[in-house]
Amino acid sequence: MANVEESVVETPVQEEVTAEVEEQVEAAGEEVASNPQESSSGEEPSPEESSRPSKPTHPQERVVAAREKVQATEAEVEACILGIQKELEEFEEYEKSSLEPVIRESKELMERLGDQGVEIEPAVTAVELEDPEEEKLEIRDLSSGKGSAWFWGLIAGVATVGGWYYYAAQKAGVPLVPEKLPDMGYLSQLAGKVSLLLGPAENPSVGAAVVIGSALVVWWLVYMILVALRNVKNQRIAQEVEEQAQFYCQKKEECKTKMEEVREHLHTLQNTLRKYEVLLREKNAGLHRAIFIEEAESFDKLHAKSQEMAREVQAMLDELKKLLAAPMARSGTLNEESAEALRHAKRVINDLILRLYN
Repeated sequence: MANVEESVVETPVQEEVTAEVEEQVEAAGEEVASNPQESSSGEEPSPEESSRPSKPTHPQERVVAAREKVQATEAEVEACILGIQKELEEFEEYEKSSLEPVIRESKELMERLGDQGVEIEPAVTAVELEDPEEEKLEIRDLSSGKGSAWFWGLIAGVATVGGWYYYAAQKAGVPLVPEKLPDMGYLSQLAGKVSLLLGPAENPSVGAAVVIGSALVVWWLVYMILVALRNVKNQRIAQEVEEQAQFYCQKKEECKTKMEEVREHLHTLQNTLRKYEVLLREKNAGLHRAIFIEEAESFDKLHAKSQEMAREVQAMLDELKKLLAAPMARSGTLNEESAEALRHAKRVINDLILRLYN
């Protein structure tokens, strides 16, 4: 402990360093004091919180958000479909340029040995990535109801004016349908009768103000009530649209998952077919050698090992026929027949590869 205490005794150099650090701290404190806004310790919102959009509350905004969500999901599914279609086109090109010539050569060799050959159809003729019966969800904009509300408010305002006209005509003792076109004097007489509701003396200006003001108030009330009722209805419609969009997007995600299974199946199929292609090329060369060297014109005249090779070629052709004939996908779902054919074809080719190394 004594050694430790002696080791922490400050030297003159340490004292100078300490004094210098204290001067820097004091200077920093004065700078902070001169800029109190910069020294505020209030926590700022994180970038994620500041960039996070608020959930829309207006019915039209909710509908627009639901439509954008549906469009984004459809775009993802469409991109997935385009990607798979591109891979299918590349696979079809590989099949025509590389696989089919090898299969054709194998069939010709087997026919020379007496076999009738195997008809093999292309693998990409039956790939249905989407369900043809599934309809797209169309989301339309909501009507604000302002146009119809304005119209019915106007009708209510005109009806109010008509009610005042009926009241004033009854008070004035004039017919409801005048004999001639009403002039300003006639209208002033009616307006004066309306003003009697507010005072003992007739005042046409006051009566006209009552008629016009009450008509405007009725128009505005009807307008606001109808717009409010439409807004309540739009909230319910927006809720239904959001639920439909959620269900639709969920189905599209499931469809995308199924298409990913088709894509994975296609990748495995390509890898398996390339193995068949490589082995068939090798077996074709072996059969060419056997036919030429052994001078065999039929399967029975081949050497036992060459016969075994021919059987392997025939087995691979049979597997390719079943594998390429099964539809890969129907209604956007991987066809189980194609999946089972692929599993069996993989077992056959893997067994042949194991024999080469055992």
